[in-house]
Amino acid sequence: MRVAIVSDMHGNLRALEAVLAGVAQDGADAVVVAGDLAMGGPQPAECVARVRGLNCPVIRGNTDEWIGRGAGPTAAIQPVVDWARMRLSAEDIACLGSLPMDHRIRDAGGDLVVVHATPWSVEERLDPDAPEEEAERALDAVGARVLVYGHIHIAYRRDVGGRLVVNVGSVGFPFDGDPRASYGLFTLHGGRWEAVLRRVEYDREAVAQDLLASDHPAKEAWAKRVRLARP
Repeated sequence: MRVAIVSDMHGNLRALEAVLAGVAQDGADAVVVAGDLAMGGPQPAECVARVRGLNCPVIRGNTDEWIGRGAGPTAAIQPVVDWARMRLSAEDIACLGSLPMDHRIRDAGGDLVVVHATPWSVEERLDPDAPEEEAERALDAVGARVLVYGHIHIAYRRDVGGRLVVNVGSVGFPFDGDPRASYGLFTLHGGRWEAVLRRVEYDREAVAQDLLASDHPAKEAWAKRVRLARP
């Protein structure tokens, strides 16, 4: 079995299409989307439609939750939430707000579990340099041999006492200095999951120009993010 896990497209359709083309070339048997579909980039509705059209498991990210309830965590981010919501249908908004918190792929050798941020929160962070006890706590919380997530936009993998924690990075807006779209490919071999992190080129400047030509309330900041791959 080969599973592609993608996360955090944030309304960047060009990046999403590039990743899905890469996934097809990889010969993945399944795709799982780890949340944050719409808010931030220039094509929120198009990204939601593309993901829904995949008919694959999709879990809820923090920005999906904000869109679903109509309220972001701060006054500063609220205009960006509102801008995305105004471009989505009522059905899309309800769908994003009701997505599940996790997705589990069962295997006798140990389950692979996908979450957005942590097993208990769509908001909290598990950073690459977090103490090993924090990674162990996250794995234990869902009884996983492999825990896969997004949220922090930094792709990495970490061995934790024979188990694995993997962040697949961000499709739309990586924050690790590498502006290429990121995703993860997970292959089950002999009862063990093997993880490979992928990067894909796409026309980032076109996305920046799409943002700058729009009435997006934070277009300069998001255009800078897509160009520089920094928060």
